[in-house]
Amino acid sequence: MLESIRSALYKKSLQRVLATQKRRRQAHNLDSAKKIGILFDATTEKTRHEVMEYARELVEKGKSVRLFGYFKTKQPPEGHAFNFFFQKETTWAGVPKSEKASAFAEEKFDMLIYLDPEECLPLEWLAAASQAAMKVGYATDRPNDFDLLLETPDGKGLLFFTEQLHLYLDKIVLSKNESARAI
Repeated sequence: MLESIRSALYKKSLQRVLATQKRRRQAHNLDSAKKIGILFDATTEKTRHEVMEYARELVEKGKSVRLFGYFKTKQPPEGHAFNFFFQKETTWAGVPKSEKASAFAEEKFDMLIYLDPEECLPLEWLAAASQAAMKVGYATDRPNDFDLLLETPDGKGLLFFTEQLHLYLDKIVLSKNESARAI
């Protein structure tokens, strides 16, 4: 019973965020996106390593990258080179309540990349609340505000997702007006 109440409160909060979303949508490819935000589940060492490596590759291509992770732990982890929030910084229903999460959602990224194929309520809510011009994530049947959804086979992992992401983003051709606005 408690779980169904929690789920209902989360869904109501998510629907409210989606209904009031007033972000300025704009298509981007990897050339036009200068400021990129990456949301990810930072609980496992393997994922943290893969995301950090991917962010390093983007920085080497001249992108400004801001990582924001979520730890499914009750205590704050120590010694990480990226901003994060953890379980105690969410409401009972799973909605992020930390100032860091709010600040991340308000940042006007050219592109937000959501790197979590699993259901993670705090990250999904934060992705929906983000003011990013373009949002990219894994295909899901849950409510979201993504502009590009990529479906990847089970077990393929983050590297496969990022390869597919680059493949599809490279196919986006911006008109001259869009290119001028992106700069």
